[in-house]
Amino acid sequence: MKGFAKFIGGISIKNKIFISNILIIVVFISTQSIFANTISQKAIIDKATNNSSRELVLIKNNLQTLLSSIEDYSKILASDYRLQNALYYDYLLNNEPNAIKPVEGLNNLSMNKTLSETISNIVEPNTKIKAVSILTSNQHWVDVGFADNAYAARLFGYGYGADDRTYLPIWTGLIKFRFLYEGEDNVFAVSKTVIHKDTGKTIGRIFLYVKETTIASIYEEGKNKGGEFYIVDADGRIISAQNKAMLYRDFKEAASISIPDDGKDASFTQGSGSQEMLILTHRFEPLKWTIVSAIPMKEITSERKEINQLIIGIGAACLLLALMVSFQLSRSITSPIFRLAKTMREIRTGKMQVRSSYQSTDEIGYLSEGFNNLMDRIEALMAENVEKQRTKAEIEFKLLQSQVKPHFLYNTVETIISLIKLGLGKQAITAAQYMANFYKISLSKGNDIISIGEEMRLTESYLEIQQLRYVEYMAYTMDIDDDILTYSIPKLTLQPIVENAIYHGLKLKQEKGIVRVTGRRSGNHIEIEIYDNGAGMHKDQAKAITAESGVPAEGGGFGIRSVSNRIRMLYGDRYGLQVESEFGVYTKIIIVLPLRPQ
Repeated sequence: MKGFAKFIGGISIKNKIFISNILIIVVFISTQSIFANTISQKAIIDKATNNSSRELVLIKNNLQTLLSSIEDYSKILASDYRLQNALYYDYLLNNEPNAIKPVEGLNNLSMNKTLSETISNIVEPNTKIKAVSILTSNQHWVDVGFADNAYAARLFGYGYGADDRTYLPIWTGLIKFRFLYEGEDNVFAVSKTVIHKDTGKTIGRIFLYVKETTIASIYEEGKNKGGEFYIVDADGRIISAQNKAMLYRDFKEAASISIPDDGKDASFTQGSGSQEMLILTHRFEPLKWTIVSAIPMKEITSERKEINQLIIGIGAACLLLALMVSFQLSRSITSPIFRLAKTMREIRTGKMQVRSSYQSTDEIGYLSEGFNNLMDRIEALMAENVEKQRTKAEIEFKLLQSQVKPHFLYNTVETIISLIKLGLGKQAITAAQYMANFYKISLSKGNDIISIGEEMRLTESYLEIQQLRYVEYMAYTMDIDDDILTYSIPKLTLQPIVENAIYHGLKLKQEKGIVRVTGRRSGNHIEIEIYDNGAGMHKDQAKAITAESGVPAEGGGFGIRSVSNRIRMLYGDRYGLQVESEFGVYTKIIIVLPLRPQ
């Protein structure tokens, strides 16, 4: 031991540093080579998992949009006055002996023509609905030239179930159905009871048929290379797949994949060797379906070989460079090092403007200059980071606007088109006027700050349009004190919160509820309250919504969090959002703003 210490003591400081650096670098490069394969594979799998997860979320959102559109058409058709009159005449003909009866029933040619014209507006090619059947109160299936109603009678029967008095559309699972001119096909059926608007009597039931290929087209357009998508129902049957031969089969048996039965989204690998698969599942709660993505691991990790070669090449280059730098650094390590260390100690005390005064053409001079350049860059990056933090909330708000406006425009135009097709011209004009008012105010000549009065009119226009679409789900009230209408508010502050109340509050509860907007002055600030008696939230969800960072909570958390961050950015941490909620009962969000004239 003494001999080794003596040997080390006899080596110059330059060589000590050089040898130490070489040993450290060699160990580091060796360790990196050992774990490079594992690390690169994990990074590739993580990237594929994230991409697939985002794709499944997009598929789920598109599926929700499609199903909501089909349900909207069923509600619109069930409330169409022409269909109601035709079915009510048939009801009187067969159920009210003392009532004034029409000359003929549904077999009358003009009556069948009326129903055909009504139904033709909401089937292909105008919509994604393949065909429609009608079951009258007299247990008669009406044939209007699209669906095979004799087949429908054998499939659905002639009676009404216990749920026929509900106001909600009811979806079947995947079924075989026969069309008059195309034969049998795989379809989903959604049925809706027709209730007479004046008498409240059940006068019939409508059945809308959507082909499985329409559902499958949602995920077939942008599917992963080498991957497969499936939609599985609550019983584990495959109800949609790219390979149609797998339909109706048990998913575990057909695909050899086991889905967790806890109802939560999951990602995991299954199998081994060439059969190993990356599996991701997303739950589609409205119909208790599960969307499954299965990607072979060999497709995901095909890039690993190239990455390993790149890592080895970079490691060798780094090792060569390290040898050269270590040799140069070890040549002169006396007084310049201490001077540089002194400068570093001053910077650690908070004197960020201090720079090394050592200047030379040797390696330490180069290090001193590099250190000064690095500190200049760090100082610049710190200033840039402060500016980025200021604009972060604004960027999130712009992103929210870019999502809201096209989505809202699309849904509103779809509603107006549906109203026009059904001959509801006045309602279509009203919807168009509200849409025009919404966009007129939301544009506001490029101003991001508007008056509370303008924000309320914008929100009212949005609510009126949503009420046209979801009349069975929602009602709303607005009560704003006049003395706060002239004060300023960031544009589109209320709309994301109101939208969240409708889509993630009232709709999830599946019964009619209310959205209440109130505003008042409280001391030296303004409080605007949005209340809904919908599905509510758990405490951790409510806390995540107003968090300044992190992953947005499910159920509309991104939009609300963007609003909260933007208010704090504009006015300070004293202002923002306060969330109060009880799961299954209500949600109340209070917006606190300063008293600032527009």
